[in-house]
Amino acid sequence: MNWMLLSGALVAIVVMTLTARWLGLGIEPHIADPEHARRLAHEAHFGFQPVDIAISQDGIAALLLGQDDRLMIIRRHGNHFVARLIGPPVSCRLDRQKLILSSGENMFGEVVLDLGDQGRSWADKIRRMEEKCGA
Repeated sequence: MNWMLLSGALVAIVVMTLTARWLGLGIEPHIADPEHARRLAHEAHFGFQPVDIAISQDGIAALLLGQDDRLMIIRRHGNHFVARLIGPPVSCRLDRQKLILSSGENMFGEVVLDLGDQGRSWADKIRRMEEKCGA
């Protein structure tokens, strides 16, 4: 076995690994705080003004209520985020403290937000919005 070839390959692997870390590759993004969620919403839909923001405890999704009573869901997709404005009808159910939302769009799928104690209040907000639009 050629030890020079083996050591050269190992050095190349270490250099590539360190370069990937330095570039931030392979790091899963999280929604850090409400301001970060607000920026993501603005990037996705110019003019959307959130008045209430709930971020999942794991930081991979957020639910935003706009000043015009529209809802936006932001969720992680790979190492980016995707956002959808959703409106009635919204499929919403509460499983313990996890709010499970479906926009009705198959490509977007269901979004599970672990909102802790806020889960019930957000489920109630969504149900009230549904009732208001259905009346």
